[in-house]
Amino acid sequence: MKFLAISLSLLMLGAGTQLYAQSIYKSNLPVKPAKGVTVAGTVECDGKPVSGVVVSDGYEVTKTDKKGAYYLKSKKQNPQVFITAPAGYEPVREDAVPQFWADFTLPADKYERHDFRLNKVDNKKHATILITDVHLANQRNDVEIFKTDYVDKIRNVVKEYEAQGIPVYTLNLGDASWDINWYGHDFKIDKFRKTLNDANYPTAVYSVMGNHDNDPHTPCDENTDFNASLPYQKAMGPRYYSQNIGDVHYIFLDNIHYKNMPEKEEVYYDIKSKRNYIEDFTPEQLDWLRKDLANVPYDTPLVIAMHGPIFRWKALGASKKWTEITPDVMIRTEKKSTLELLDILKPYKEIHTVSGHTHKQCTVKLPADVINLTEHNISGTSGAWWRTRATGLKNLCPDGTPTAFEVFDFNGPELIWTHKTFEYPYERTFTAWDMNKVKEYFSTNEEVQTFRRLYPNWTDYADLPENYIYVNLWSWDPDGKLTITENGKELPIEMVVEENPIYTLSYPLRMSLWINNWNSSRYKNPSKFQLFRAKASTADAPVEISWTDNFGRETKETLNRPADFKLHQLND
Repeated sequence: MKFLAISLSLLMLGAGTQLYAQSIYKSNLPVKPAKGVTVAGTVECDGKPVSGVVVSDGYEVTKTDKKGAYYLKSKKQNPQVFITAPAGYEPVREDAVPQFWADFTLPADKYERHDFRLNKVDNKKHATILITDVHLANQRNDVEIFKTDYVDKIRNVVKEYEAQGIPVYTLNLGDASWDINWYGHDFKIDKFRKTLNDANYPTAVYSVMGNHDNDPHTPCDENTDFNASLPYQKAMGPRYYSQNIGDVHYIFLDNIHYKNMPEKEEVYYDIKSKRNYIEDFTPEQLDWLRKDLANVPYDTPLVIAMHGPIFRWKALGASKKWTEITPDVMIRTEKKSTLELLDILKPYKEIHTVSGHTHKQCTVKLPADVINLTEHNISGTSGAWWRTRATGLKNLCPDGTPTAFEVFDFNGPELIWTHKTFEYPYERTFTAWDMNKVKEYFSTNEEVQTFRRLYPNWTDYADLPENYIYVNLWSWDPDGKLTITENGKELPIEMVVEENPIYTLSYPLRMSLWINNWNSSRYKNPSKFQLFRAKASTADAPVEISWTDNFGRETKETLNRPADFKLHQLND
């Protein structure tokens, strides 16, 4: 039944949307499929066969032979066949998305051929841009901001690398669309790809699925997760796959298991479903991963992209539902499948997982005796779903960090990463407040008083002792060093999990009071995340703040006190 569902779903997709079948190239190189082979084809570069290229349908994994031919006895449980480009090559592309897959067009028992082309490229040294949670939905001017301001920022970064002869790639870590707005706003996942092309996006884009990239009209049954992913797969590619770029093996996983249970009443524009999900790794996906990694030596750096992060620092207020893996780190996703993933990855010497979903910035490093893994949870491109920008302020994430993208610089296997904000100068890495003035503002501003009366759980800072300095460090890393100095004396610093006053004023206050949405459960409980603070000895002495990251790069700022805290300063 599942094989038939794939074919029918793909045909239905073609009826109302643009087809995005990838490699439709027809090669002149010969293939000679043996009995039982249902999928075969070739991989070539400049008309010549490329041997040793890994090819898979997400279940079976094979390699091209000396003639560039591959053969799969595929049951076509997934709707595509895809290649893993080897080092020194990249898939041909005619738009933002590379042509590394081809859609099946015939039933599971019928033979079909699909050919692929590669271009040669020196990508031993390369850069990778990480974006996530773009959440385009045709609202709050989101499409226009992304296509112009944000893509232009990325384009300028790409130009700097290209001037040095360094190729650049982009990983989109999911939630490029927003399922509840697929139909009412006419912005399904294929429109995200169109937006990339309309913006002339400057690099190849490899993507993973987010929970909001599923079709919310999919009925709830045993095949919901698979069927809801079909529009995404048609537009953006397989749910899980791999690519080699230079010396690095990139793996793309889907850790969103979409349930989409029904609702009694319409939620929004003919959507009558919860759009709910769990975060885990399916058995077939992990089985494929074992086969994929059988071709990858243990000293190869791994970058593993997924939507939902798998770890969180316990000190940052991790949920009690999460499972402790070390005294400091909690497993955030479903425990059994996450432990199975870690067991598969453990032999590798360097692993970086990259994720989105939380719209927050967090770097987690696990102890080497557990696994050589660093997780990079990246700030959402949309921030708080484009809402703070829509009220005239900076685009901020729920932890108060600015919207941003991360850049990985690989020189062979060596990695340096950099956090770059969309709406602040790149050289800034934090913002700091004189909490004496924050307290004064919150106690005297009439809108804040109204907000606190309607939502009394939010902080008013009245009980905070005098002379505290708070710092929101945008790209904190446990191996970096933050110092706060007053009159030449270094002050003790503590990490706290509290509200970010800039975010409070930019999002919940405006979204509740300004549209009279005063009784919304969304704003009942405060948003809290990591901040750093130190207690100064005086109210008026300037303090020097310095952040040195784990690569030795230092940024400094002087906070002259008393330092006013006013609404217009939120745009500084």
